[in-house]
Amino acid sequence: MDSVLLKTKDLCKSFSNNGEQNHVLNQVSMEIYQGDFTVIMGSSGSGKSTLLYCISGMDTITSGDIWYEGKPLNGMNEKEMAMLRRGGFGFVFQQMHLVSNLSLFENVAVPGYLNKSRTTKETNQRAKELLEQVNIQGAMKRLPSQVSGGEQQRAAIARAMINEPRLLFADEPTGALNQKNTKDVMALLAKINKKGQSILMVTHDVRAAVYGNRILYLEDGRITGELKLAPFKMEEARSRETQITAWLASMSW
Repeated sequence: MDSVLLKTKDLCKSFSNNGEQNHVLNQVSMEIYQGDFTVIMGSSGSGKSTLLYCISGMDTITSGDIWYEGKPLNGMNEKEMAMLRRGGFGFVFQQMHLVSNLSLFENVAVPGYLNKSRTTKETNQRAKELLEQVNIQGAMKRLPSQVSGGEQQRAAIARAMINEPRLLFADEPTGALNQKNTKDVMALLAKINKKGQSILMVTHDVRAAVYGNRILYLEDGRITGELKLAPFKMEEARSRETQITAWLASMSW
């Protein structure tokens, strides 16, 4: 039986607009399993990114429940949530948010220094190993402005992995990349997932979604569909894209 890593029940997120309630998330119940590469898709404005931010603790919820490893997130104070985001979770965004005056190595290592679970020497070694894993070790001394967008995103993925998160959140990680860099970054995420890393990714790009093994469809703040896929194989990418496109069409994509 698959191990549940994160679970939500009746999750709601509402905003008040001129006295009217705008329900961005409406009774969302779902489970994220250990080792899965789960993808959340949906039309623009469906609540995809809001869902990601709510379940990762970066945004508050209006009502409902969230459990991580069987423990309720709702009852955690800000200090506890900060420790969870720093150690248990990793984050990759569309905009890389690298610190412009730090080298790629320093951008990767700093979250490790802050977490204090390793010595400085151990953190430096892990940062070097991660930069090698994402294949940009030759650029580790360069500033973000001195490398390509694809290399910046690779550094951002390495930074997200520095504290060995149980769950990696990715919000449109290829949204600012060209086709080649998109393929490279997604292949990297698939490689990380194959080694056991749990990933939850929001995307609107079918070419990125093919790397997942489970797709959830979000419409008007509700999960209205689920597609399960076999583990990703590069030679099957085109057929998976066709399969996902047909499924999305059936979901009124």
